[in-house]
Amino acid sequence: MNPRPPQPTKKRPPSISPTPKKGGNVVYLKRGDTVHKVDAQKQRFALSAPMVFTIILIFIGALSSAVASAYIADMRREVTLARHARDTQLDANRTLASQMPQPFTLDEIEAIALERLGMARPDPSQIIYIHVPPVSHVVFNPYAYILPPSTTFWEEMGAFLRGIIDSVFGG
Repeated sequence: MNPRPPQPTKKRPPSISPTPKKGGNVVYLKRGDTVHKVDAQKQRFALSAPMVFTIILIFIGALSSAVASAYIADMRREVTLARHARDTQLDANRTLASQMPQPFTLDEIEAIALERLGMARPDPSQIIYIHVPPVSHVVFNPYAYILPPSTTFWEEMGAFLRGIIDSVFGG
């Protein structure tokens, strides 16, 4: 009979002690079956690249939000000042309009010129008359038909097309 080979003994992980060992800075952390010895005094906070990127993005977002808020506050201030200036001008205009007399007629203007200003009526030889022909505000367009103002869109389109057809075919 063969003797049995010696069985390896399992090492037991050290138990996690609630009280710190000597020095007071050593902590044992258990993850799964392994126990890690961590020196709390030498442990530093490690930043990972995604964490740094996230912090930078949050900083940029907060900074842009602050800049936008300042810009909006400045615009609101300018709008308030412009409204105040407009309201002040409107009040001044209303005051002047209430103080303004009714419009003068030609007879009143003639009376003021003769009485207050000491003017005299001109002799007929001093008057120069200019004859101006009546002005038409319609621009000549050979393709357009003159339509009444109450014309619908389709009537205008029909008149436009008739004008083009007449000019092409000599109608």
